Amino acid sequence: MPRKPKDRLLKIAPVGELKNHQSKKFMIQRADRQTEAFLIQKDGRHYAYLNLCRHWTVGLDFDGNEFFSEDGEWLVCKNHGAVYNPVTGGCEGGPCGGAPLYRVPLVEKEGFIYADVENVDWVES
Repeated sequence: MPRKPKDRLLKIAPVGELKNHQSKKFMIQRADRQTEAFLIQKDGRHYAYLNLCRHWTVGLDFDGNEFFSEDGEWLVCKNHGAVYNPVTGGCEGGPCGGAPLYRVPLVEKEGFIYADVENVDWVES
């Protein structure tokens, strides 16, 4: 049975819930399993990524919902120190070998932030 268009959007949070450098984890249902993802706020904008380090497929945060470096400029894998750009998800240093985080497209409407789960790039994740 085909999915209804509204099913592609997963409500994550109200627009004003996160402050700068804060994050919120959420789960995305896939055909074969659930995958953890996280929403961040950086300089007034929201971004979301799958919670999978590209160096080794583990969560970046050790369960603590802490993704940012101490200065709030980078996303850091707490397991092996891979460093990612919070705006682009691009690998900026460490063992990620240039591979970016898996981006989760977002849609903002009617005061809420939604993950566009239909358009997540699931390649290799």
